Amino acid sequence: MYLIFLFVYAMLIATRQSMTELVYFLPLLGLLIALLKPKRHIFKHLGFLLGFEGCLFLLALFIPGKAFITTPLGNITYEGMHRFLFLVGKAFLSASAVIIVSNSLGFSYLLGEMETLRFPRILVLTLAFTYRYLELFKEEATRMKRALDSRAIGIKKREYYKKLGALIGEIFVRAYIRSIKIYWAMLSRGFGEFPKVEKRIKPEALILSVIALGVMLL
Repeated sequence: MYLIFLFVYAMLIATRQSMTELVYFLPLLGLLIALLKPKRHIFKHLGFLLGFEGCLFLLALFIPGKAFITTPLGNITYEGMHRFLFLVGKAFLSASAVIIVSNSLGFSYLLGEMETLRFPRILVLTLAFTYRYLELFKEEATRMKRALDSRAIGIKKREYYKKLGALIGEIFVRAYIRSIKIYWAMLSRGFGEFPKVEKRIKPEALILSVIALGVMLL
């Protein structure tokens, strides 16, 4: 049950108190990658995730302490660097495991595990619709961007980005309207119960959970 593993794994990382303790989770993350064998493009996503989380915790570099580098924004301290690496490490290790599992097994597999664990049906249904509407939002954004590119040949970059900014606000409106139409179409076809999702039990997840609990005892 990979949901159990993700919960145990994230909880243990969140309760760690030093960088040394985080090092023990790197082999566990490597074992997860070896078992699931994710596609190469996932590692690009992990690189983006690492950069994004690094930007989130930049202010941690400037906490009071012994100065390491002086910048126009203030002194980057040794304590700040340690805190920054610690926060980024905890966030990256937790989020990367979720990304690897969800991309390798598929969102429907996780929904199946939620049903097996007797999560409330309304919660499973809500997550399923949310996931579907995220894809809808992506499709709508792609269509509108393609339409803008086909009509923006020869204009200056400043004017192009101005139109692109106006397009971003319109995307939310059009995606919302389209999602309503989809829901009405579902009701007109007698929608009443969301189809059952796959429920395949993978023993590797329980093994990983036991290993994670063993790491906690080290």
